[in-house]
Amino acid sequence: MRLLDDLEQLFERRGTARYELNAPTGVSQTQHALQCAALAMQAGAVDTLVGAALLHDLGHLLHDDDSDQACDGRDDVHQYMALSFLRPWFPASVLEPIKLHVDAKRYLCHAEPEYW
Repeated sequence: MRLLDDLEQLFERRGTARYELNAPTGVSQTQHALQCAALAMQAGAVDTLVGAALLHDLGHLLHDDDSDQACDGRDDVHQYMALSFLRPWFPASVLEPIKLHVDAKRYLCHAEPEYW
């Protein structure tokens, strides 16, 4: 399947990049994706939400810019890059959580300062 080949290549080529350049954890993009999917599974999420958790930051791997745009105060709109890439392959039940995860994170950072 072409999608699986493309995803594998993206994670091989860009997945070792740090999830947040300025974060002390040193978690890679691949580790972050797997952690999110594992947490969704542990929480009993349906398969489509587990898939969304796994792929929600795929847009970071699609960017040609290796800087940490969020830490630089720039919006890289990675959620929309991921949607364009994934839309032919996945239903709305996977795509909508990916589309909304940035807004949800922004809300949580505002509503719950300790979340930040």
